[in-house]
Amino acid sequence: MKDRKNSSLLGRLDKFQRLFFVALLSVLAVGAFAQSKTVSGTVLDKTGESVIGASVVVKGTTNGTITDFDGKFTLQNVPDNGTIQVSFVGYKTVDIQVKGQSTVKIILEEDTETLDEVVVVGYGVQKKSDVTGAMARVTSKVIEDRPVQNALQAMQGRVTGVDITSNNRPGELGDIRIRGNRSLTADNNPLYVIDGIPMSAGSIADVNPSDIESMEILKDASATAIYGSRGANGVILVTTKKGKTGRTTINYDGSFSFGFLDSTTDYMNSGQLLDYNRQSAITGGTYNGRYGDNPDPERDKALWLNPNNMSYMDKRLEKVYQQNADGTYSYDPSQLETTDWGELVTRTAFTHNHQISLSAGTETSKLYVSLGYLDQKVPMKDQDFKRYTANINGEIIPTKWLKVGMGLNATHSIKNYGIVSNTSNTGAKDSYGLAMDMMPWVPAYNEDGSILEVASADDQAYHNPLRNIDDAWNETRYYGVNFSSYAELDFGQFWEPLKGVKWRTNLGAQYRNSRVGSYYGEGYTNPFKNPAMAPNVANNEHSQKLSWTLENLLYINKTIKDIHSVNITLLQSAERYRTEGLNMRGYEITFPSSLWYNIGASNNAKYAPGSNFSTWSRASYMARVNYGLMDKYLLTVTGRFDGASMLAAGNKWDFFPSAALAWRMEQEKWIQQINWINQLKLRVGYGVTGNSAVNPYQTAGSVTSTYASIPFGVGNVSSNTIGTKTNIMPNYSLGWEKTSSLNVGVDFGVLENRISGSVEYYIAKTSDLLMNQSIPVITGYAQILNNVGKTENRGFEVSLSTVNVKTKDFTWQTDWTFSLNNEKIKELAGGATYDSTGPWMVGEPLNSFYDFQYDRIWQNTQEDNHLMDVYRSLGLTFLPGQYKIVDQPLVEVPQGTEGSKTVEIKDAAGNKTGEVVSYMDNGFGKFDDNDKKIYNKSPKWTGGINNSFTYKNWNLSFMFIAKLGHKYRKDVFQGSNINNRHVGERWQKPGDEANTIYPVYKSWNMDMFYFPFCDVNMGNASYLKLRDVTLAYKFNEPLISKIGMSDARIYLQARNLFRITAKDCDIDPEAMEMNTSNGMAASTNSGYSILPLNPEFYIGVSFSF
Repeated sequence: MKDRKNSSLLGRLDKFQRLFFVALLSVLAVGAFAQSKTVSGTVLDKTGESVIGASVVVKGTTNGTITDFDGKFTLQNVPDNGTIQVSFVGYKTVDIQVKGQSTVKIILEEDTETLDEVVVVGYGVQKKSDVTGAMARVTSKVIEDRPVQNALQAMQGRVTGVDITSNNRPGELGDIRIRGNRSLTADNNPLYVIDGIPMSAGSIADVNPSDIESMEILKDASATAIYGSRGANGVILVTTKKGKTGRTTINYDGSFSFGFLDSTTDYMNSGQLLDYNRQSAITGGTYNGRYGDNPDPERDKALWLNPNNMSYMDKRLEKVYQQNADGTYSYDPSQLETTDWGELVTRTAFTHNHQISLSAGTETSKLYVSLGYLDQKVPMKDQDFKRYTANINGEIIPTKWLKVGMGLNATHSIKNYGIVSNTSNTGAKDSYGLAMDMMPWVPAYNEDGSILEVASADDQAYHNPLRNIDDAWNETRYYGVNFSSYAELDFGQFWEPLKGVKWRTNLGAQYRNSRVGSYYGEGYTNPFKNPAMAPNVANNEHSQKLSWTLENLLYINKTIKDIHSVNITLLQSAERYRTEGLNMRGYEITFPSSLWYNIGASNNAKYAPGSNFSTWSRASYMARVNYGLMDKYLLTVTGRFDGASMLAAGNKWDFFPSAALAWRMEQEKWIQQINWINQLKLRVGYGVTGNSAVNPYQTAGSVTSTYASIPFGVGNVSSNTIGTKTNIMPNYSLGWEKTSSLNVGVDFGVLENRISGSVEYYIAKTSDLLMNQSIPVITGYAQILNNVGKTENRGFEVSLSTVNVKTKDFTWQTDWTFSLNNEKIKELAGGATYDSTGPWMVGEPLNSFYDFQYDRIWQNTQEDNHLMDVYRSLGLTFLPGQYKIVDQPLVEVPQGTEGSKTVEIKDAAGNKTGEVVSYMDNGFGKFDDNDKKIYNKSPKWTGGINNSFTYKNWNLSFMFIAKLGHKYRKDVFQGSNINNRHVGERWQKPGDEANTIYPVYKSWNMDMFYFPFCDVNMGNASYLKLRDVTLAYKFNEPLISKIGMSDARIYLQARNLFRITAKDCDIDPEAMEMNTSNGMAASTNSGYSILPLNPEFYIGVSFSF
């Protein structure tokens, strides 16, 4: 089945490649027969420096080009009486009359009014110098310089206040947080708006990053309040590429990369692990070998090496134990072979990414079309991802008063997760995690080279991952379409008094269909012992999401007496969303080759069907006023009125206001006298935004079926019971979570903008958090969902861009980002200071571990034995070698002392010894939440630094990212990763406590139950990482123009080359960010199932015709 699937995909790829090269040869042919009449020239700024990338076109035509690294250009087919128009962002447009000239020199002057780029804001665009809120921008140039698989990767390390985690699962996105977490139970992800349409049904993963023109990140409430009930977590505005006026260009961009596993965890070999196990058993009194404490091969086999007497171990053990003449054995642990299970289930991963696009445009029409293909492999042999994208954007201006446009983005992706797709906080997450469950002395292959398969489920080799890799499928397919369109009327073209008045209608729709299929073959061993993953079980889940948005906008832009500028935006919006799904699981599949496509052919007495449905709608009205006085003093006032179907009558509508002020100080005469200050703007803003955290039907509470005609167990083989039980009480007063935010910022540019940046300080207070609140059981309910909690975020951000060196041929530029965020819980339900659900504690961060504090290792001394006797008599059993948790001191006092307690001492068998101990009741012997300590899982400081060196046509850049001030949980060895070297560091015998902080290893597969979570298992997750290094070369235009090219670039890039971490941290802390298990949850298995981000090496090329 897999071979047929791969053959089909390769066939489609082969056709795609042939079509691409036919198109390429056609373009080359057109270039070869182009006219040879040319005009050449150089474009410089007033200092004589080359202007790179300036647009040069024959005015009134699509014939154009751009300048190269030396500011030079060559333009063909220029009429003798034609006009050449030269433009570049930040400079005034220049028209040059040709008048028969064949060589021209053009000097561009800076345009102070357009020097700041035009940025996208909600429902419009603004000059960056006029923006009053906190925002950041990532352009297509940044994306082109860094080959990335999704939009989030392009933002990482580039934007202050934005924390993005990575994800090493192919096709998956990391988490993104803008200025921290705000909600305890609701979504903390930002709102995405793609080409003006808020994303409800689609996914940012469906957008090819090569199709993105820019991403604007709105961070404070004054910027996001225009999105009302969905703006609390920040807003990311994604603008896709459009056709550009000028000559028609065809562009190809492709890259090829390879990567490999880079596990930094140190493992014991077979001999070391065997010695460790033996010593632990000797210390525990369970070894009982024939030769005392010396190795006994029979005992070693019975306990660890070959408990089931499997013949595959016989030859391996012959080398380890050599019988002497006196009947004893010589023991050489170095002869015990070690199977590198991690190596066997991983590979060198190859990825290739291709995109071809066309851009064309005139004064009245523009068109952009692209096709993309991504084939991504990862080091796990059974995981891969493929994505196909198609994008078309068009705009037409049929008359002066009408502009219409439409965009359509379609995507199809396939994710394969092989053995298992486990995203829970416990257990192996992938085939690598399962491989590390295997004992290192167990072979993977038989002597004839075939995969070792055994029949007994108790045998150590039973769950051989190599047999399971070829007998398990987990495939997810996505089909997505994002549609956007608009029509804009300019009333000023009808009647002069209406100049500046425009009407715009936006219509958008999103559709996403997903199918998740899994099948476990007859030879699958089901290492998770989950009935849903049993051999010959198939599952097929279908889900579809559909949303549409209709927006009507009225723009009124007026300038009064040349000093007052008033821009008014009015909005009416309607939105609808629906989702539905079907799922079916079949047991004892009749035709295994059909995988999940013929579940009806199975044991119909066991099949388990299911379905779901949900829908909601939203209506909105918004008004925004931008006022500017003398281009110095700026005011923005916004109000949005949102109504939602998911809220109950009487509470469906709410209002979200904001206001912001800005002072462009560089426009003041007294500042203009300081010639080294180019920009100085002070901003302050305040606003209220919402988090649409209430789900459809949630106000009605919930009931739980007590097996109400629903099968429980494997299929519907068990009897059904009719009935329901009330669970959460209805609350028709539920509303949105709200965040009020204050932001103060300064934008600056000095020394001809050689140094520029911004500084921000913010306070965000979130109230009305959705939390379950306990209520008296006499009501018939246990809880009610209510708006009761509060959180707070305070932070400081600095972004800085410096042009360190700039000469004719060489430029060195550095971009810095730094963010500090402090988040804490201010209030919990019912006035509680602690809630174990999270766990959450008032005054502490939202995303935390909550653990006991480590004191030391229990010792086999008279003092410790007495203390352990007291604990045992209180119902707490501790043994030498285990953790000793911080507790109140044992203060023994005479019996009858006021404020004291008395306990009768018991021995290890539970019998009373007759000894009585009285002690002060100071909390001793009671381990509860008061004995625990909070550890922050979210980084407190984040930052990035990017250096770019340009010499003529060469460019070298490298970027570091850093995250500091957070913790991760180390492995507690719950039966997996047992040969991790940290196991060998654990207490084995008296005296070891002087050299270790790890407790005695109690029992394989039960370790985590014997030792409570303790801060000794906390590790410092801070890191500094070299994210990428890129070396690029741009070819000279005269050279490539001979084959019809207008631009060509080749680059080499390396990612994740090295990292600097805290002492004793032998994992990749960045990878740990993908697993955010709570402090009271089970192990995060950090040492083995969370792989480091693998190093990757790219070679890429892009060229245009």
